[in-house]
Amino acid sequence: MDKSNGHHEGHQHHHHHHDEAMGPDEALSSLLLLGQVALDAADYESAVNAYASALKIKQDETAAYNLGSLYARGLGVRKNYLEAARLFHESELMGNDRAGKLCMKCMFDFIDEQIEGKDPLELYSAMAVFVSMAFPEAPDKPAELANGLSALASTYASKGEQAKAEKLILAQEHLPGK
Repeated sequence: MDKSNGHHEGHQHHHHHHDEAMGPDEALSSLLLLGQVALDAADYESAVNAYASALKIKQDETAAYNLGSLYARGLGVRKNYLEAARLFHESELMGNDRAGKLCMKCMFDFIDEQIEGKDPLELYSAMAVFVSMAFPEAPDKPAELANGLSALASTYASKGEQAKAEKLILAQEHLPGK
């Protein structure tokens, strides 16, 4: 079915004059519904647009979570672990614990994509960018950075990837105050 030819004949007589514009809550509900319908139809681009528009109106845990999932998987939008992490983190701040775990997974995937070609200082820099973008409200960025680097080092160590774990341990030497 071609969506671009948009036949709107059926809709032209439904002008609601009692209300000039939808209130923000109404608009938010409509966009969340639109996003869900698009997701169910696997129309990921429309889902991305609906959730992104919803978040322009108001912080919403579901919109942030679902848009984060689309960014993490590269559905309807170019895969971006950093943006996914930022959105999962927003959702987590609004009370979604599962989003917190996915945020950590995005942090791992973000570093894992680039760990091969980077030295410890470059990894430190990549991680600093990640922390400042994904956790914009964090009061103590160096602490977030230190925690992130050591969590990633542990993850690699537990997978038996010693060389990668070492790189992240060395990256910690670049922390302020070291």
